[in-house]
Amino acid sequence: MDFRKAFDLISSRVGSELVKSGYTRQKVAVDNDSELAALFTGENLAYSVVYIKDKQQMVLRSSSMTEDGPDNDWRVLSTWLYDDEISDQKDAESIANDFVEGVSGTIAIKRAKQIKQKKKKDDDGNADPKFLAKRFVTYFPELKDEINTEEDCYFPFRGATFAKDHILPKLKEYIKRANKKELEKIAGLFNLQYSNGDMDTRSIITAVLLNGLEDDELSCVKEFFDNELSVACDSARRFKGKTVKPEKPKRKNVSKAVNLKDS
Repeated sequence: MDFRKAFDLISSRVGSELVKSGYTRQKVAVDNDSELAALFTGENLAYSVVYIKDKQQMVLRSSSMTEDGPDNDWRVLSTWLYDDEISDQKDAESIANDFVEGVSGTIAIKRAKQIKQKKKKDDDGNADPKFLAKRFVTYFPELKDEINTEEDCYFPFRGATFAKDHILPKLKEYIKRANKKELEKIAGLFNLQYSNGDMDTRSIITAVLLNGLEDDELSCVKEFFDNELSVACDSARRFKGKTVKPEKPKRKNVSKAVNLKDS
């Protein structure tokens, strides 16, 4: 499905949802050679759906509103890879469903605050393990119910355990029956989520999912990894099957003065 048609479908679905809450679609001027964009503004928040052509990414963003319009401090709420050579209408509809969920009432405000709080000085990524798990629903629809069960039974979301018990077995079966385009597509998901993920998400991708694959299974998708993930995968692979002992905390020397004071 052509990316322009996919963008129209997604932005239209998002707009229809936002209109219910009093948002208005605004005209935006963009460089057609680099991206497509749709802007929706409300009293306190603005939302934008963007397709970045060179990265082949559909992005949902939010920004606080000022008297002059959006403050342009955009926070990324969701990012999906959309390559119209291998993506189809089903993929576009999945993205639309995710984006609609992202702008629905209080869920959107809560998510925006959580993402802002999760920003770390040494980590530009903000996609957490639950976000990663939801990205696999497109490939394994049954994960949706399994994610809901996990959320109902455990807090916080057990990202590593969930990936090992629920995603990895399905991933191994998928690789066995996938054709080249399907392998390239799921490798693209790994590239994108590793790039955008926080430290926990990156560790789950390399240490749990990729290290959980046999050599022949990994080689099927590794050829489509970008340089960043390929290097990280090789580094993690060296620890496959090994137990890494945690660093022992250094013993603090308690001075006699402190002992006398406490006695």
